Amino acid sequence: MLNEMKTKLQLETKYARLGEVIDALVSKDFTARGISHELYEAARAQTGLPLTMAAAAHLRAHAGIGDRVLIFTGWPSRSWLIKGLTETDGPVGAAVLARALEQTLGVVPILVMEKSLIPFGEVALRAAGLIVSDLETALKSKPGPPSASVAAVIDYPVEWEEGVQAAAPLLQRIQPKALISVELPGANANRKYHNVTAREVPSELVVKADLLFREARSRGIATIGIGDGGNELGMGNVREAIAAHLPKGEVIAPATEVDLLIASCISNWGACGLAAAIAALTGKPEVIREIDVVRITDRLVDAGAIDGLTAYVDPKNDGTRHEINRALMKFLHMSVMMHLDGWIKG
Repeated sequence: MLNEMKTKLQLETKYARLGEVIDALVSKDFTARGISHELYEAARAQTGLPLTMAAAAHLRAHAGIGDRVLIFTGWPSRSWLIKGLTETDGPVGAAVLARALEQTLGVVPILVMEKSLIPFGEVALRAAGLIVSDLETALKSKPGPPSASVAAVIDYPVEWEEGVQAAAPLLQRIQPKALISVELPGANANRKYHNVTAREVPSELVVKADLLFREARSRGIATIGIGDGGNELGMGNVREAIAAHLPKGEVIAPATEVDLLIASCISNWGACGLAAAIAALTGKPEVIREIDVVRITDRLVDAGAIDGLTAYVDPKNDGTRHEINRALMKFLHMSVMMHLDGWIKG
């Protein structure tokens, strides 16, 4: 399937060049994790194209007005200590993507999270500017015209057997055109989850999204994974690189593969890069300027989300402060604008 993706995806030169810029902004190892470049190169070798723009083209080919897109997020942070705690990394990017996909492609975005984390998803979506309601209302929000910018947050089983039973009915009911994972634990071949130090994450705190992604792929539904450390859903695409470059990587490496993997410095940044690429492909660069990542981060922190690097309830994304994340969005917007308009010298 991955080799098929490499041959099917085609990009016009200007979008390919813009994709290189977006990838550079979101994938370089600015935070010194020591694995970003290796994961990126391994993922890039599978597409031969910039990861963010390739994923955007894949999404645009599968989803349009009124279609449903499922976005999975919510890392159970400090899971050995407390339930119901998550990081800003993941929900921020998921909310950015939800707004961008709704505004550019006209889809109905639906977040999928572990039940105790749903309040974080609702907060993030509202901060991104979307109306948050129940699933049935969201599914009816795009009869158009007129339509409404409604999103929803739902849960999914955390037990394997329940997850197996729930997969087909959920896909039948929602009929999504794409599934996207943003900073969500990915199970290894033994159905175990780990953080980047190989500490095991309690299985009962993680939605069994691996099952849903595999079922979706078997049905031809688009699947995209976004991660930064090598232990997230979708990183099965680059298992060999994880085993080679991450301590205890052979234990950590997730098993589930996706159509396209975005390996980024911070998962939120990968999601923002994908949002920028979608904005470019649809000719709507203003979308990037309208999404306020600072507002989303602040609302999540007010709700109790922590910074994944420091573990404090601080308004950061993997250790990066507001001015950095605001600058990233400005760089993304500028790059999209200038590449769409072309180099114009007076």
